[in-house]
Amino acid sequence: MPKHLPLLALPLILIQELKTWFFLLVLILVNSWRDHFAWYSWLGLGAVLGGSLLFAGVRYWRFTYALTPQALTITSGLFIRKARHIPYANIQTLHRQQWFFLQPFGLESLSVETSGQDGKAGEATLFAVPLSVAEDIESRRHSPVPTAQAQPTRPYYRISPRDLNRYALTSLGFLPLLAVLFGAYGKFDDLLPDAWKQRAFSNLAHLAILAIVGLALFIVFLSILASYLNLVQRYYHFTLEENENTLIATRGLFKRTTVSVRRTRIQAARLRQSIIRQALHLTTVQALVASNASDDEKDNDLVLMPVVATAQTWTMMHPFLPWLPAMPPTFTPIPRSSHWYYIRNIVSGNGLIIGLALVGLGYFARQWLWLGTIVAGSWLLFVALQGRYAAKQAGVAIIDDHRLAIQTGSWWTRTQYVVRRENIQACAVTTSLWLVPKHRCHVTLNLRSGDSNQKVTVRYLDTTAARAIRDWFRPADTGQHF
Repeated sequence: MPKHLPLLALPLILIQELKTWFFLLVLILVNSWRDHFAWYSWLGLGAVLGGSLLFAGVRYWRFTYALTPQALTITSGLFIRKARHIPYANIQTLHRQQWFFLQPFGLESLSVETSGQDGKAGEATLFAVPLSVAEDIESRRHSPVPTAQAQPTRPYYRISPRDLNRYALTSLGFLPLLAVLFGAYGKFDDLLPDAWKQRAFSNLAHLAILAIVGLALFIVFLSILASYLNLVQRYYHFTLEENENTLIATRGLFKRTTVSVRRTRIQAARLRQSIIRQALHLTTVQALVASNASDDEKDNDLVLMPVVATAQTWTMMHPFLPWLPAMPPTFTPIPRSSHWYYIRNIVSGNGLIIGLALVGLGYFARQWLWLGTIVAGSWLLFVALQGRYAAKQAGVAIIDDHRLAIQTGSWWTRTQYVVRRENIQACAVTTSLWLVPKHRCHVTLNLRSGDSNQKVTVRYLDTTAARAIRDWFRPADTGQHF
């Protein structure tokens, strides 16, 4: 029997609808402020709010769902009725979100994701449904486990307050936040009243250099504090458990989020270490899943363990993903003679852009050319060090006939991937005419991540190591030459 969503789903649908019109609402509010809230401003604001409420009401009224024995059925649409049948066996992940105001009512929002969806919104979203709905779907999507194969004790992990603090304090999440702040200023600069900008610049002009530097440091401190508090509340009481061949990750303070994914659906394991966490011997473990139901501070991959001591990573993760090796693999690095290729590539690419910028600066503002040259030289030194870092991290390891590990370095972050052969979408081994005499090749793995393809590339690998990976991936091609 089809069911309507509870009434508490209406404000959640309205909030989602308002997100679609967010920038239009900001534009109307800023213009209304500049025009002293003239009547036409109120009319535009009322039109957007009224339209959003109308659309949300129609979506709520025409939306029904039903749990049939074989599939989840969802019907929606006003003039064109759309019925979606989602077999339980096709569900990749269940993403459960329970805001604090839904907890007293025993309700939560449920996002259902399949491998055939398009976009990041999920195949279907059920707003403010009873907790029993997700439990019912979970029980129907699992295959029965024979009693003889049942595990006496299931693996379980819960983050400690100390580890949560270490994870939040060692995050570089404040850098994107700073970029967002500067980007937001550039986007809304033309919308701010000229009197406000003139007053602000006038005040800054009268400040001493030390005061301006102090103000900049204060903004950086606020960004770090905001990033820290955000990560603490996001991964508050993080737990990971295994139940009937399904991994279940739960986290969150204000919004309790639960993501469940079958172990067979995981495409690869990813171990990440920023340069700060490398120095402190800490590792973040993620899973690449063919869905967008999960999120991290930077990407959409499922976090299995926010932070774990590097020496314990493999032994702690092996019970959750049995195909992971219990010991760290031994990587074959790229030859030391190939390191300068990484430095050359990144310096030449940045040098071309910087050179053009300095030419323009010398033509239009020669008095600032000396400062631009210092900044350009410092930046080229920075990217050269990054190229050297990336070269030192690059490597591959064939674990056995079915598993491969690959390691890369990008922007001061070391990333290790462990993948099974059946989960590799494609493996490419490429070279060029000038690299053949030097016995160097590039190896690229194509992995499924979310709704897109993720390429993992190790460049300037020795030909012998590259041929071994090619033969590992396609044993029948051993007679083929590069």
